Amino acid sequence: MKRIALLFLVVLGFMTFMHAQSSTKPMKLSGTVCNSSCVTQVDNLSTCDKGCTDMSGSAVLVDDKGDVMKIANQDMCMSHMGKHVKMTATRMNHPAAAAAPTEAQREETVRIVEIENSTP
Repeated sequence: MKRIALLFLVVLGFMTFMHAQSSTKPMKLSGTVCNSSCVTQVDNLSTCDKGCTDMSGSAVLVDDKGDVMKIANQDMCMSHMGKHVKMTATRMNHPAAAAAPTEAQREETVRIVEIENSTP
């Protein structure tokens, strides 16, 4: 009986641990929504080229620290293209990809919960 109770506690603890890892918490981000083909490097930091007119890429967020994040729900940010925004977003657990994504790929993709224009 003690073995069954111990096994139950171990399984319950493992399930709790796995659920905590899979849940994502919303985070506050700020940066510029930019076309991915208009992202340039300045002093080893990514920035959005405001004069770029290329529309062949998808929307990304170039945050205030110079990091680039893919945006999963493109429709929410199209009206903010080229503007500095504040957003609440969650990191994606499973971005759309045929192969299993790496941890770095998961961290590079966000899903917007809410977005608003701001001044830098």
